[in-house]
Amino acid sequence: MVKAIHTGFLLLISSIKKTITRYLTRYLRKKRMCLIESIKKHEGFVAIVYKDSLGIDTIGYGFAIKDLELDEDICSLILERKLENLISRVDNKFSWYKFMPQEIKDVVVEMCYQLGVTGVSKFKKTISYLQNRQWEDASIEMLDSLWAKQTTNRAEELSNRVRLVASGL
Repeated sequence: MVKAIHTGFLLLISSIKKTITRYLTRYLRKKRMCLIESIKKHEGFVAIVYKDSLGIDTIGYGFAIKDLELDEDICSLILERKLENLISRVDNKFSWYKFMPQEIKDVVVEMCYQLGVTGVSKFKKTISYLQNRQWEDASIEMLDSLWAKQTTNRAEELSNRVRLVASGL
Protein backbone atom coordinates (compact mmCIF):
# COMPACT_ATOMS: atom_id res chain seq x y z
CA MET A 1 0.00 0.00 0.00
CA VAL A 2 2.83 2.42 0.84
CA LYS A 3 4.44 1.55 -2.47
CA ALA A 4 1.19 2.35 -4.33
CA ILE A 5 0.89 5.72 -2.53
CA HIS A 6 4.53 6.47 -3.33
CA THR A 7 4.00 5.61 -7.02
CA GLY A 8 0.83 7.73 -7.13
CA PHE A 9 2.68 10.62 -5.51
CA LEU A 10 5.51 10.38 -8.07
CA LEU A 11 2.97 10.37 -10.92
CA LEU A 12 1.28 13.45 -9.42
CA ILE A 13 4.63 15.25 -9.09
CA SER A 14 5.50 14.33 -12.71
CA SER A 15 2.14 15.64 -13.91
CA ILE A 16 2.59 18.90 -12.00
CA LYS A 17 6.10 19.32 -13.48
CA LYS A 18 4.74 18.81 -17.00
CA THR A 19 1.94 21.32 -16.41
CA ILE A 20 4.36 23.92 -15.03
CA THR A 21 6.79 23.32 -17.90
CA ARG A 22 3.98 23.77 -20.47
CA TYR A 23 2.81 26.95 -18.74
CA LEU A 24 6.32 28.40 -18.53
CA THR A 25 7.03 27.51 -22.15
CA ARG A 26 3.85 29.30 -23.29
CA TYR A 27 4.60 32.26 -21.02
CA LEU A 28 8.18 32.59 -22.27
CA ARG A 29 7.08 32.19 -25.90
CA LYS A 30 4.53 34.97 -25.39
CA LYS A 31 7.17 37.20 -23.75
CA ARG A 32 9.59 36.45 -26.60
CA MET A 33 6.90 37.35 -29.15
CA CYS A 34 6.37 40.66 -27.35
CA LEU A 35 10.11 41.30 -27.52
CA ILE A 36 10.19 40.39 -31.22
CA GLU A 37 7.23 42.67 -31.99
CA SER A 38 8.86 45.53 -30.06
CA ILE A 39 12.13 45.16 -31.97
CA LYS A 40 10.24 44.99 -35.29
CA LYS A 41 8.31 48.13 -34.38
CA HIS A 42 11.40 50.12 -33.44
CA GLU A 43 13.76 48.86 -36.14
CA GLY A 44 11.27 48.75 -38.99
CA PHE A 45 11.73 46.45 -41.96
CA VAL A 46 13.79 47.36 -45.02
CA ALA A 47 14.08 44.69 -47.72
CA ILE A 48 17.25 46.10 -49.29
CA VAL A 49 20.65 47.07 -47.90
CA TYR A 50 20.72 50.60 -46.49
CA LYS A 51 23.02 52.68 -44.30
CA ASP A 52 21.84 52.99 -40.71
CA SER A 53 22.29 56.14 -38.61
CA LEU A 54 25.94 55.19 -38.05
CA GLY A 55 26.58 54.52 -41.75
CA ILE A 56 26.64 50.73 -41.30
CA ASP A 57 25.25 48.55 -44.10
CA THR A 58 22.05 47.06 -42.72
CA ILE A 59 19.09 45.00 -43.95
CA GLY A 60 15.81 43.58 -42.66
CA TYR A 61 15.03 44.44 -39.03
CA GLY A 62 18.29 46.27 -38.35
CA PHE A 63 20.61 43.38 -39.20
CA ALA A 64 24.12 44.81 -39.60
CA ILE A 65 25.56 43.06 -42.67
CA LYS A 66 29.02 42.86 -41.09
CA ASP A 67 27.59 40.84 -38.17
CA LEU A 68 25.11 38.78 -40.15
CA GLU A 69 25.57 35.01 -40.19
CA LEU A 70 23.04 32.98 -42.14
CA ASP A 71 22.34 29.32 -41.49
CA GLU A 72 22.08 27.11 -44.55
CA ASP A 73 18.35 26.50 -44.03
CA ILE A 74 17.72 30.25 -44.11
CA CYS A 75 19.85 30.59 -47.26
CA SER A 76 17.90 27.74 -48.88
CA LEU A 77 14.65 29.54 -48.11
CA ILE A 78 16.02 32.79 -49.58
CA LEU A 79 17.21 30.91 -52.67
CA GLU A 80 13.77 29.35 -53.18
CA ARG A 81 12.10 32.77 -52.95
CA LYS A 82 14.65 34.34 -55.30
CA LEU A 83 14.08 31.55 -57.81
CA GLU A 84 10.30 32.02 -57.70
CA ASN A 85 10.76 35.70 -58.55
CA LEU A 86 13.45 34.99 -61.13
CA ILE A 87 11.38 32.37 -62.95
CA SER A 88 8.53 34.86 -63.20
CA ARG A 89 10.89 37.51 -64.64
CA VAL A 90 12.39 35.01 -67.11
CA ASP A 91 8.91 33.95 -68.20
CA ASN A 92 7.96 37.60 -68.77
CA LYS A 93 11.17 38.45 -70.63
CA PHE A 94 11.42 35.45 -72.95
CA SER A 95 8.09 34.57 -74.63
CA TRP A 96 9.52 31.23 -75.83
CA TYR A 97 10.60 30.11 -72.36
CA LYS A 98 7.28 28.57 -71.28
CA PHE A 99 7.28 26.22 -74.29
CA MET A 100 10.71 24.75 -73.59
CA PRO A 101 11.47 21.35 -72.04
CA GLN A 102 12.04 21.56 -68.28
CA GLU A 103 15.78 20.90 -68.60
CA ILE A 104 16.17 23.88 -70.95
CA LYS A 105 14.10 26.06 -68.60
CA ASP A 106 16.37 25.07 -65.72
CA VAL A 107 19.51 25.92 -67.69
CA VAL A 108 18.10 29.32 -68.71
CA VAL A 109 17.08 30.12 -65.12
CA GLU A 110 20.49 29.12 -63.78
CA MET A 111 22.19 31.32 -66.35
CA CYS A 112 19.87 34.20 -65.38
CA TYR A 113 20.61 33.57 -61.71
CA GLN A 114 24.31 34.01 -62.39
CA LEU A 115 24.26 36.67 -65.12
CA GLY A 116 20.93 38.39 -64.62
CA VAL A 117 18.06 38.36 -67.09
CA THR A 118 19.60 41.30 -68.94
CA GLY A 119 22.94 39.51 -69.17
CA VAL A 120 21.38 36.38 -70.65
CA SER A 121 19.33 38.43 -73.10
CA LYS A 122 22.65 39.43 -74.71
CA PHE A 123 23.19 35.80 -75.78
CA LYS A 124 21.32 36.50 -79.03
CA LYS A 125 22.54 33.47 -81.02
CA THR A 126 22.06 31.06 -78.11
CA ILE A 127 18.54 32.38 -77.56
CA SER A 128 17.74 32.03 -81.26
CA TYR A 129 18.95 28.42 -81.24
CA LEU A 130 16.94 27.66 -78.10
CA GLN A 131 13.79 29.21 -79.59
CA ASN A 132 14.23 27.02 -82.68
CA ARG A 133 15.01 23.94 -80.57
CA GLN A 134 18.46 23.64 -82.10
CA TRP A 135 19.90 22.23 -78.89
CA GLU A 136 23.28 21.17 -80.24
CA ASP A 137 23.93 24.61 -81.79
CA ALA A 138 22.73 26.34 -78.62
CA SER A 139 25.06 24.24 -76.49
CA ILE A 140 28.04 25.14 -78.70
CA GLU A 141 27.12 28.82 -78.81
CA MET A 142 26.86 29.00 -75.02
CA LEU A 143 30.57 28.21 -74.82
CA ASP A 144 31.53 30.96 -77.24
CA SER A 145 31.28 33.66 -74.60
CA LEU A 146 33.17 35.58 -71.94
CA TRP A 147 30.86 33.85 -69.43
CA ALA A 148 32.24 30.44 -70.48
CA LYS A 149 35.80 31.71 -70.13
CA GLN A 150 35.15 33.17 -66.68
CA THR A 151 33.13 30.28 -65.24
CA THR A 152 34.27 27.39 -67.38
CA ASN A 153 33.01 24.49 -65.26
CA ARG A 154 29.51 25.87 -64.86
CA ALA A 155 29.23 26.89 -68.51
CA GLU A 156 30.42 23.47 -69.70
CA GLU A 157 28.02 21.66 -67.38
CA LEU A 158 25.04 23.77 -68.49
CA SER A 159 26.06 23.41 -72.13
CA ASN A 160 26.25 19.63 -71.70
CA ARG A 161 22.76 19.59 -70.19
CA VAL A 162 21.45 21.36 -73.30
CA ARG A 163 23.40 18.91 -75.48
CA LEU A 164 21.76 15.99 -73.64
CA VAL A 165 18.33 17.37 -74.57
CA ALA A 166 19.49 17.18 -78.20
CA SER A 167 20.34 13.51 -77.75
CA GLY A 168 16.98 12.80 -76.14
CA LEU A 169 18.40 11.75 -72.76
